[in-house]
Amino acid sequence: MPRRHKYANRVKILKYVKVGEKWRFANVVEKSGKLVRDHVLIASLDEHHSEGTYYIEWYEIGNRRRRKAVRDFAAVVEEARRKAIEVEAVRAGVVETRSAPASIPSARLGLGTAIDNYLEFIENHRSPRTYLTYRYTLNKLFRQSCTTQSVEDVSRGDILKFMTHCYALGLGHRTVYDKLVVVLQMLKRYDKTKLIQASDWPNYVEKIRVIYEPEEIQAMLRHADDEEAIFLKFMVGSGFRDREAQCVTWRDVDFHNSVVRVTTKPIWRFRPKNWEERCVPLPTALIQQLQTLKERRNALPAQLVFPNSKGNPNTETDMIVKRVAERAKLNCGQCITKHGNRCSKGPYCQHYFLHKFRHTFATEHLRHGVDIRTLQTWMGHRDIKSTMVYLKGVQSKDVLEKINAGALAGYVARAASD
Repeated sequence: MPRRHKYANRVKILKYVKVGEKWRFANVVEKSGKLVRDHVLIASLDEHHSEGTYYIEWYEIGNRRRRKAVRDFAAVVEEARRKAIEVEAVRAGVVETRSAPASIPSARLGLGTAIDNYLEFIENHRSPRTYLTYRYTLNKLFRQSCTTQSVEDVSRGDILKFMTHCYALGLGHRTVYDKLVVVLQMLKRYDKTKLIQASDWPNYVEKIRVIYEPEEIQAMLRHADDEEAIFLKFMVGSGFRDREAQCVTWRDVDFHNSVVRVTTKPIWRFRPKNWEERCVPLPTALIQQLQTLKERRNALPAQLVFPNSKGNPNTETDMIVKRVAERAKLNCGQCITKHGNRCSKGPYCQHYFLHKFRHTFATEHLRHGVDIRTLQTWMGHRDIKSTMVYLKGVQSKDVLEKINAGALAGYVARAASD
């Protein structure tokens, strides 16, 4: 039977892999004294897992477990060997532990170290955008507000102080709520739970998701060039998130079954949200237009459908919407961005943005009878509650007929005619 790899009972080599629907750490397989790439032990069985990241694991004085991500498989053995030497030296008193500042006992984990380790984990296991969001929340906001040195000493008062700091910076209640979730997730990883009371959570208004009206979409399409028009049609027809649309390739478009897939793209460090690939049906007219575009470009299956000028994902897709909206004279003329740009003078109107097509996709499908569970699958929502928020903006034709047939509509009609 394969053996799990360990150094002097001090440092182990693990891999963080997906087993079923969950992610977990597993021991890496060793055969004939060598590690076997992408092979781990699951329930004492040798399984192949190409996904995930390698880690080394060791225990410091006080039996506090530590882990460190190692991106390169070729370097993981050397990292483990070096850490084993360091651990042995610390236990023998040859060197002092470097895991925490001198003012904190070696058995206690410093808050700064905890944040660094957690961000390293997020960088290796989440999307680049998620990592940037977490980094700002923990490195900028939480570090500035929390003066406590040890994770063990973080208290409810520290969390409330963090929230106050966010409000002082002008962040809204919903944003503070999201930032609070990030901080509590990080602390939970180090067994710090139940830090706040139910009444401490920020209250915020759950807004109705705004959508594009048919007249707005038609106006934008009239003022878009061919490439822009098919991109806008794709966004409203697929309900894709912006990063999903940036990384869709021609191989993802199934012209025979009129569907488009969201699939992993390691070359661009793209992974579907919630780690789940999915299929979304497209209107036949859109499939035909995509087919024409593919033939005109003589495109290869691996090429992007909506690339930038260098053939890479176009990260400026949101500006396509804003530029077309300005061209169509749809700007409200009142928006001012945080950088001081006015929509009365350029493509900066905050009422026109890419994600609004996703809201339109969801709301219109619900209006036309698509059931909520099917829509959840198309949207890629793990929680049905994320899909149900779109029900607030839905008004079926049957409801409108009942309203117009009621007594209140009669009162309004008679008052207007008087």
